[in-house]
Amino acid sequence: MLKKQNRKYLIITTSVILGLLMVITSAFSVAAAVTNENEAKQSNTDISYGELEFANGDMLIGGKKDNGEYFMQILKAFDVTVNENGTTQNIKIAKGTVAGVLRKANITLTDTQVVIPSLNHQVSKNMVINIENGYPVEITADGKTEKKVAPLGTVENALKALDYEISKDDIISVDKNEKIKPDMKIKIQRVTYKRTTKTEEISYDTVTKTTEDLEAGETKVETKGKNGTKEVTRKIKYIDGKETDSEIVKEKVIKEPVNKVVLVGQEESQTTYAPFEISSSGTNTFTDSNGNTVAYSRVLTGSGTAYTAPAGAGTATGVKAYLGGVAVNPNIIPYGSKLYIVSTDGSFVYGYATAVDTGGALMDGSAIVDVYYPTYGECANFGRRNVNVYVLS
Repeated sequence: MLKKQNRKYLIITTSVILGLLMVITSAFSVAAAVTNENEAKQSNTDISYGELEFANGDMLIGGKKDNGEYFMQILKAFDVTVNENGTTQNIKIAKGTVAGVLRKANITLTDTQVVIPSLNHQVSKNMVINIENGYPVEITADGKTEKKVAPLGTVENALKALDYEISKDDIISVDKNEKIKPDMKIKIQRVTYKRTTKTEEISYDTVTKTTEDLEAGETKVETKGKNGTKEVTRKIKYIDGKETDSEIVKEKVIKEPVNKVVLVGQEESQTTYAPFEISSSGTNTFTDSNGNTVAYSRVLTGSGTAYTAPAGAGTATGVKAYLGGVAVNPNIIPYGSKLYIVSTDGSFVYGYATAVDTGGALMDGSAIVDVYYPTYGECANFGRRNVNVYVLS
């Protein structure tokens, strides 16, 4: 129920009310009105707006809506406490900002005082506004530099009090736990992240194979190379809107590349290679290069060759080419067999291997094994030589 002293403002004829509304809505201010443009435009549906404050802090607001209807409303005042260095006073206000409360309290901040919450903060019921001593500082953030009075305490608390929102990724030029000092300069750099997904090419590699079907030094392209494609997702880091770093977080191959295969002619070797033989010893064990005694089911002796392809190239069994994965005739040495390969004279050890691939020379019997190396130089070093291929038990 309204107090008696306020009823006189409400007991008005309809014509007087409408007249007051028109004055309010057309002029945006009346005698004894406290009108603030930033505070007045609270509703997106109001075309015009005005307000009149009573002596007790209640406020009469009125205006014209976008549908042409006039409206009036009384906002009841509530208490806001202002605490200035231990001295408090209660201010009654119905709406507005901290700046409006200080005006009603006749308080003007000095150059070394700061108000918490900040001046543009909207007031609420039972709010306590503190006026504290502080130090002048310079804060650079969001493209502008401002002179502020920061409350005493840590940098982190001062920035919060001054309504600077700081994310966990943002960069502050001083330690957030450092104490505020006079004329301190603080720079806030905004850090954001964005994910982008693009389709990129996968370059094909060139694989070289030696052959005796061509003249020494002659070359021939056996397979043309084709680039593949992949979908790459990157996480991009921005500092104050500028890209500073990126990392790949996901890759998806859309089309595998086809490697270019080049045949290179070489002189026919004069070395006599051992015929293809399968035998086994009575003990069915041998000693490897580390001195370990190893059991085997059979040993194959014959010509060994070497080939190369980029790491990741496919094999006949579907696994990617790798050092230790060798090509065989699967009719003689089943895929997946564990092997140990050494030259017959013991001068060269390829070592432990697994049968994962095949090839023409293996199928026609001109070689018993084709060992894999990641580089052409290693293949050339192996060359072609007689080897023992132990099939391990």
